[in-house]
Amino acid sequence: MASDFDISQAAAAVYAESLLQLANEAGRAEDIASQLSDAKALWGRESAFASLMSSEAIDREARRRSIDKVFGEGRIDKLILHLLLVLNAKRRTMIFPLVCDAFRRKLDAQLGREQVHVTTATPLSDGQRERLLAEVRRLTSHQGILVEKIVPEMLGGMTVLVADKLYDMTILHRLKNMRAGLLASSGSHLRDGVARFVTEG
Repeated sequence: MASDFDISQAAAAVYAESLLQLANEAGRAEDIASQLSDAKALWGRESAFASLMSSEAIDREARRRSIDKVFGEGRIDKLILHLLLVLNAKRRTMIFPLVCDAFRRKLDAQLGREQVHVTTATPLSDGQRERLLAEVRRLTSHQGILVEKIVPEMLGGMTVLVADKLYDMTILHRLKNMRAGLLASSGSHLRDGVARFVTEG
């Protein structure tokens, strides 16, 4: 059974596909992607805006007026403004960040690009970035777009998420693998010893 999140993701993908088609026809896909990114950042930065868009207590007409006030008069591309108004009419403004993400993924796929989410303990060097992007191109035939995240708590190495596949190259991951291997090995030896004891008496 599909969860509420799955349903929201599916709806966001439909809206993003429609928006991308219109953006392509207008020749403004890249610009709209940039504006969507800014609007999503505003959502994350301004709690008042997030509340306006996600609260079920706000009347649709009141929300429509607020959307016009914030984004009207050319402050945002008219295709995005229309999207926001449609989402409001359908009581789906809360999925706007999901639509932004889906639009970016669809545009990247259209342009042969692949987002690469990299998590490291310290910032990557330019050389590491170049080697990583070259490997992504070899694996996917796509141009990689690095999305970097620094987590000082990591023991070293990196995790790389590309094309829904996670590559864990951290020291912690290797230690866990070693521990699992040792446990499996010791368990095997224990079973062998018990078997010999039983059979040899």
